[in-house]
Amino acid sequence: MTIDRTILIVTFLVLTKTAVSQDTNPMELCRDVFVRFMPCMGFVEGVYQQPSPECCRGVSHLNHGVKITPPGSREEHREVERVCVCIEIMANANHLPFLPNAISNLPLRCSLTLSFPISVAMDCSRLSAKNLDAEGLN
Repeated sequence: MTIDRTILIVTFLVLTKTAVSQDTNPMELCRDVFVRFMPCMGFVEGVYQQPSPECCRGVSHLNHGVKITPPGSREEHREVERVCVCIEIMANANHLPFLPNAISNLPLRCSLTLSFPISVAMDCSRLSAKNLDAEGLN
């Protein structure tokens, strides 16, 4: 078993545990993120020079979903973490790595200011509820 596959399985198990504790179907937890971010794969992998309109619409939709949660609330941080983890899963499960330049330029190329982290060095575990509590966010 490769390290990437191990990371994917561990991340899925963490998501499953989180989903079960929130009475959410684990298979549904990332579905919308996968569907919305999938058109971006060719761009972030370096296959295409520009993100497609579908990619930008999808990322915009994900961004809007994060923005409509109450700012500074625990729900906002859970949604930010969920989107981050789901994109991280896609990056780890992918056969081609996300290119640092492409992933960092995605918001600019789509004319967006993102409300969630996106980079090749994403560490979504920093966004956990425990860490948010330590920062004094309720």
